[in-house]
Amino acid sequence: MRIELLIAQTILQGFDAQYGRFLEVTAGAQQRFEQADWSAVQAAMKQRIHLYDHHVGLVVAQLKCITGPHFYDAAFLIRVKHCYSGLLPDYPRAEIAESFFNSVYCRIFKHRDLTADKLFIFSEQPVHRPQHCARPLARQYPVQGRLADCLGKVLDDLPIRLPWEDARRDVGLITTVLKQRFDVADLSDAVLEMATEIFYRNKAAWVIGKIRINQQTFPLLLPVHLS
Repeated sequence: MRIELLIAQTILQGFDAQYGRFLEVTAGAQQRFEQADWSAVQAAMKQRIHLYDHHVGLVVAQLKCITGPHFYDAAFLIRVKHCYSGLLPDYPRAEIAESFFNSVYCRIFKHRDLTADKLFIFSEQPVHRPQHCARPLARQYPVQGRLADCLGKVLDDLPIRLPWEDARRDVGLITTVLKQRFDVADLSDAVLEMATEIFYRNKAAWVIGKIRINQQTFPLLLPVHLS
């Protein structure tokens, strides 16, 4: 299966190249948001889409050269998928890499014959896989009966360089919504778990996290807008 492994490695290398370029474009997201450069935000969004499509096309072109008559052989692609799966257990972005494989497959077969033996209908990665991160992906904030102070700490810790227009007002608004949604006594013992990174989308910066109450977990999304 040497040729199948070579194909699998080529697809994964193509994904690595695409992801590297994606990070380059994304690196300027905070600056574009803080400067309210909305035309640059739209341009970056289009560039990310183009980069993905471009790198899928590059990989497909490479596979045509490498595989020759096997290019449209579905049985051959099954073996390639098996080899590709074997490259992912210790790969840090395995689930996204599975999606990239699917994109390559669909480009070749025009979205036909979509079966689990040929592409990743469901992720093959374990639900709880070990994470090896240089820094934590999230911070925990126990409420301990002081919800407003806890939310204020969340806002203070955000990696945003611009000053808040009225942080106390915003904390009050968030507090009001949470008290409308949850029992006040339950909120006193809740724990907020917030992602350390902000996600920038269109004209908003999204603070993403979850709130743990009575052994239940609920999503918590806070959009940040410029005045």
